[in-house]
Amino acid sequence: MSIRYGVTIPRLVLAGGTGFYLTVQPFGYIGLIATAFTDPAGLLALPGALVFGALLGLGVAYLSRNRVKPKFAHRYRRGAILGALTLPGYLFIGHFPGAESGSTASQWAVAIPFCCGIAAMIVYYQRRKRAYLARRARRLAGQQADQQTAAR
Repeated sequence: MSIRYGVTIPRLVLAGGTGFYLTVQPFGYIGLIATAFTDPAGLLALPGALVFGALLGLGVAYLSRNRVKPKFAHRYRRGAILGALTLPGYLFIGHFPGAESGSTASQWAVAIPFCCGIAAMIVYYQRRKRAYLARRARRLAGQQADQQTAAR
């Protein structure tokens, strides 16, 4: 199902989700640092989060093998490293300072990534539109050149 310029709704949602997920990371790592000082026993979840993140990264690398640059060098190693680095930041978002006592901190911790997810959707749409229009302009220029050579 295509909207315009080859943009599909699932890809648009995926771009927004990626923007949201990657923007949550700094808040999660602030929560991780805060956990080290306020509740050191909470850090026992960190090794499990690293292993689970690495497994998720391997799964994403496997599932995207035909879609994203099929001969991507070290795909599985990079997927495992990125999964191990990003999942703990996502899991410790609940430990963001002030998230339990006041609602202002938790509102900021959700509002900023939400806005970045929307911005990621806009950027994705603009990039696809620009690429589509450039391809179309090249094709039309080629057709005009063929018509001019045929007319001579």
